[in-house]
Amino acid sequence: MPKTIVIDGLSQKNISKAINEVRKYQRWVEDKENELRVRLASVGATVASIQFRRAIYSGTNDVSVRVDDTGSVAVIYAEGESVAFIEFGAGHKHGYGHPQAGEHGMGPGTYPSDKGLWNNPKGWWFGNGQHTYGNPPAQAMYQAVQVMTEQITMIAREVFR
Repeated sequence: MPKTIVIDGLSQKNISKAINEVRKYQRWVEDKENELRVRLASVGATVASIQFRRAIYSGTNDVSVRVDDTGSVAVIYAEGESVAFIEFGAGHKHGYGHPQAGEHGMGPGTYPSDKGLWNNPKGWWFGNGQHTYGNPPAQAMYQAVQVMTEQITMIAREVFR
């Protein structure tokens, strides 16, 4: 919200009053920036959490999502051994389709210890005798970014109103 500060003459008292108004406005802007950052991070973390929970995955879905807010930057973390498999997908039947897989060095056949199992048409066995053909990419973090991008203008208008 734009702010106009009017000085009624250049007296010491009026200049001090204007400086106080600028400082007050600066605190207001900082508070609103903090609120915007927290609200966007909350939206992103919620979307990512839901998408990770809904994911089709044969293994143990151990993903947890958290926000680290330093006071100037908020970072959304997805943590767990299954994050990359769930986010980007796995296997030749399901492991394609994440729009950013190549940018991050992910995709079918990129897991270092798969020894060519990813493209076995009969699937593969892992863990305690679990069979899989892989899983489709959940795109949880990707979707979180998309939703935050779609909602940033609306949220900013609400916050700075």
